[in-house]
Amino acid sequence: MPLASTVLGTTLSPGKIDPQPRAARPEFRPDIEGLRAIAIILVVLYHCGVSAFSGGYVGVDVFFVISGFLITGHLAREVESTGHLHIGRFYARRAMRLLPAATLTTVATLLAAWWWLPSVRLKDIATDGLAATGYVLNYRLAATGTQYRGEGDLPSPLQHFWSLGVEEQFYLVIPLLLVITAVLAKRRWAFVAVIALITAASFAWSVISTGQLANWAYFGAPTRAWELGAGALLALALPHTPRLPDPLATLLRLVGLIMIVAAAVNFDERTPFPGYHAGLPVMGAFLVIAAGRATSGRLLCHGAMRAVGARSYSWYLWHWPVLLIGPYALDEDFGTGKKLAAAGCAYLMAVISFAMVERPMHEVGRERSGWGRNAITGLCLMAVAAVLALLLPVLPDRTPHGTVNAGRVELTGSTTAREKQLERRLTAAMENDALPKNLTPSLENAAHDLPPVYFDGCHRELKGVTAPRSCENFGDSSSKKKVVLFGDSHAAQWWPAMNQISKQKKWRLASFTKSACTAADVTIYLELVKRNYTECVQWRKNTIARINQMKPAMVVMSSNADGGEALNGDGSQDERWVDGWRRNAEAIQASGAQVVYLDDSAWPKVNVPECLSTKPTNISECAASERQATTAPDRRKLLREMFEDIGGTVIDTMPWFCAKKGCPTVVGDMLVYQDDSHVTQVYAKFLAPILGEKLRLK
Repeated sequence: MPLASTVLGTTLSPGKIDPQPRAARPEFRPDIEGLRAIAIILVVLYHCGVSAFSGGYVGVDVFFVISGFLITGHLAREVESTGHLHIGRFYARRAMRLLPAATLTTVATLLAAWWWLPSVRLKDIATDGLAATGYVLNYRLAATGTQYRGEGDLPSPLQHFWSLGVEEQFYLVIPLLLVITAVLAKRRWAFVAVIALITAASFAWSVISTGQLANWAYFGAPTRAWELGAGALLALALPHTPRLPDPLATLLRLVGLIMIVAAAVNFDERTPFPGYHAGLPVMGAFLVIAAGRATSGRLLCHGAMRAVGARSYSWYLWHWPVLLIGPYALDEDFGTGKKLAAAGCAYLMAVISFAMVERPMHEVGRERSGWGRNAITGLCLMAVAAVLALLLPVLPDRTPHGTVNAGRVELTGSTTAREKQLERRLTAAMENDALPKNLTPSLENAAHDLPPVYFDGCHRELKGVTAPRSCENFGDSSSKKKVVLFGDSHAAQWWPAMNQISKQKKWRLASFTKSACTAADVTIYLELVKRNYTECVQWRKNTIARINQMKPAMVVMSSNADGGEALNGDGSQDERWVDGWRRNAEAIQASGAQVVYLDDSAWPKVNVPECLSTKPTNISECAASERQATTAPDRRKLLREMFEDIGGTVIDTMPWFCAKKGCPTVVGDMLVYQDDSHVTQVYAKFLAPILGEKLRLK
């Protein structure tokens, strides 16, 4: 048979692929439906916060192996039995299999987000909707997940679409590889070799990048392809290998299930993943599928397991939006019990969706003669979701805004007078429940209300270990009196006030800050990158050496009071932190500088803009008590005592944020917090007169 290739279909020689044609329709595998059930149950339990399954996210890896096995097996059988691979028909079938249910979920989620979720998140959710519709959300999450500033934001209700993006990217590539290798090499083994090479390279890259680029490793298709590739290789090998004896197959299936469950139980958020750790659930799924060809097993083939497995796709689509939006719809926090109940409701929605949308449209997609119509239907479904995502930010805002402009009072007079004025303003703010019309910054702009040091390279993000020379020229750049601001983002939040004070007092201000990098000499494990924060250690050494060369008159040190787990040092965590602060404070003192410890600001109990956008007429519900707002109180006390012991200056900032009745989120027309912990520029400047009085050169 001659070889021919077109855009929509490819004719291949069956004799070159396999001498024994097989049926294009695979034999039904009930055990794989049962394996799907285990995978989705693990994912749901993990998302519900069931601590026993802290690694339940490995259910996604099981899905990847299943998808690689089924899709590759289907393509191989079609070529081997007919000598043809109709790429257009394949893509159309996949569209009708996946898009109807996905579009329904996306549209419902976008509308529910508009109705219930904080309005300040709608633009990001709309962008997520577009990315999910195009099956590229995994790359958007990989990029945004490396941004430290977004950690306190509400997760996207469409975030779970990342794994569907990885699978769709695999579906896009695998038939093209089959065509290319068949046309060029004209041998079945060439296709197997290409898949094996890609699988091996992907695994190697996954292991390497997991320790360096955690989010890209987790969400990226290149670092996940080996999991689908493992299933693909099994699909290509299984028809050409002898059946296993039933006792051996039963043993392999049991071992495989144990491997999957062991990963789900023993892994957690701190497990570097995927990397080589993902080999455990992937190999487990591999063994279960391989064994099932001989004997399926009672557990996996039980009616209840098959029912859940058949609806696993719909349940996966619905469970995450329900878990995320449910607390906002009911206006209450969800503990694990309520999350499990919500996941149960999501399963009922999945049952309905499966019966009315997924299964009927899947049957339509199987019609060989209607692939062109199916392709058009799929494109139309994608267009519906995309249009709604584009319209979401311009839909009428359901959040009632304040109708009264609030006034702003400057702090004047002596230090004592200013502090009393501030206390009165905080008390009055706690008694106000209406969001002012002239709020500054607005809730929509709060997330972008960052000091200039975030844009000129003086505040380093996760990778930077040095700062430009220009970072030494703030305040009065002509002055010979040098003052330094040193610490993490909780030090950078004070830059607007420090710059204003330095201009008034004719100081030359240098600003050295880095995200998530405390000023204390401690090594921390950074969850964001799933490893020890080595860049912080190097940046801190470089910065202290630079400060000592500058010989400033004063160094203001400030950081997040609860900086995580200190990995180096002896004693308790508090003792390790105090010792780490002492080492760096004394190292700076050795240069002759006066050391000032600016205690951490009060923390709100919520992401403030998100909370205020849902409670604009009852904003006091977004306020924290002083106890709630004081992170690591024992450590703060020990640090104050230590700095006083070495002759440093200690500034307690808590009275600047909290009155007896609580810690307001809005004072006058000023928004106090721009997220879940950082102070807005306008409020930092408002506090500058009080801070300036505390900063006195000895």
